[in-house]
Amino acid sequence: MKNAKVLLAVLVLALVAVATTPARADVSFGFFYSNLEPHGSWLVSANYGRVWQPAAYAPGWNPYYDGHWSYTNAGWMWMSDYSWGAIPYHYGTWAVDPRYGWVWVPGYTWAPAWVTFRTGPDYVGWAPVAPGFSVGVSFGAPLPAMRTFVFVPTRSFLAPHIRTYVVPATRARAVYQHANVVAGPVVRRESVVTRGPDPWTIERATRQPIRRARIDEVSRVTGTDRTVARAGARVTSPKQTMTAWNRREASPPQRHGPKQAQPKHGKPDKH
Repeated sequence: MKNAKVLLAVLVLALVAVATTPARADVSFGFFYSNLEPHGSWLVSANYGRVWQPAAYAPGWNPYYDGHWSYTNAGWMWMSDYSWGAIPYHYGTWAVDPRYGWVWVPGYTWAPAWVTFRTGPDYVGWAPVAPGFSVGVSFGAPLPAMRTFVFVPTRSFLAPHIRTYVVPATRARAVYQHANVVAGPVVRRESVVTRGPDPWTIERATRQPIRRARIDEVSRVTGTDRTVARAGARVTSPKQTMTAWNRREASPPQRHGPKQAQPKHGKPDKH
């Protein structure tokens, strides 16, 4: 009887594990290597193993400076300005290596964004989840370090070019200390959903309506330089956010932030 109870407990745990494990996309390290190699360097990290660093990297660069956020039916999705962004911003995660600086650590589960959000009075921040969190979707890894966070005023969270509105490092520490962790990636129905700041709060702060974009499952999507086969997702109308923001920026009474500037560390390619 005792052995039967033990067996039953093991079976229950196995069923729970299966039910909470997100489906993994049909990707491999070879897929990552061939698509990213033309746009950077593959390195061997003492902490993370095989990692990739973009050619755009330079002192002061951050992986979440060049792009914007879009709200979807799978949560907040990062829309990178880089042509190679379809892989490093939706698989694996970014980390600061003691020797190389910012590097991408491969992972094999797709998500709208592998980040943890923090919010405080008038600010929203995010940072890539720790590598142990992303690889295998392990929900128990330590929180990201303060220096990896990017903060922007809440009113600028939907800006089409985040870099322009990033809080300077000299002020980021004070903002971080008054911000609380709100959410991050979670598993729902075998998919990863990226939770974050309340969309109604963002809507009020930005003075623009948030239209939830739909993510569709597709069999073939554009990776970097060519069309490659994988299970993935896309936002059907990513231009909606940029169009609404541009209309708001054109109105002087509602203008927030300086004129947009080109990135200083490697000019990103548009998708």
